[in-house]
Amino acid sequence: MATRSHEDWVTLLQEQPASGLTITAFCRLHKVSISSFYARKADMAKTSIPKVAPFVKATLASPAAMTTQAQPSASGQTIRFQHQTGLWSFPSTLPARYLL
Repeated sequence: MATRSHEDWVTLLQEQPASGLTITAFCRLHKVSISSFYARKADMAKTSIPKVAPFVKATLASPAAMTTQAQPSASGQTIRFQHQTGLWSFPSTLPARYLL
């Protein structure tokens, strides 16, 4: 068996479903052991970063629930998101495409 680079394994793992072959047939064709294929697939699944970030729930607080504090924007308004990583604040003048 040839030593394969990380990029080679990424390519093989992406090609298998598109090939229409079973994993056994695909591994036989590419001279890869089935156990190595599954081991690399599991390793890549553990270390891969999701391609799409999860959505954050945004809610509009009632004006009575808002607290007054120094705001970075000229208009004095901010967009605030509560997330598991903390409170994210953006100036209200920030273009919507940036938040997307």
